[in-house]
Amino acid sequence: MLMAKAHTHGAGEHRRTTALNLLLKGTSASAAVSLLAEQEGISRRQSQRYIREGYEQIRVDIESCGVDRVRQVAKLVNILESTIVIALEHKQCAAAVGAAREIRELTGLSADIGRHN
Repeated sequence: MLMAKAHTHGAGEHRRTTALNLLLKGTSASAAVSLLAEQEGISRRQSQRYIREGYEQIRVDIESCGVDRVRQVAKLVNILESTIVIALEHKQCAAAVGAAREIRELTGLSADIGRHN
């Protein structure tokens, strides 16, 4: 019985590392969930949990090394703007809207919208 738990722990660490690597390569969250579930033979729910843990690890790493938040937000906005262009070229309006919403959240524009209503 102890051997099975050790194996499960090792598999969990492998999945955490795989999830983190997918995110660090720039894989979108939804694609990362699908890829991890398929590669590891786990449910999407389990995969989502590993992807969330990967995002949390990235957040902790960013905060611990003193990343310039303004510069990072600018980089993310640029990536999201590129995502919008690609989404619209492929007639994926929902993806474009999602990226636009993320830009709004990152830049704090959503707070401004709430004040004007």
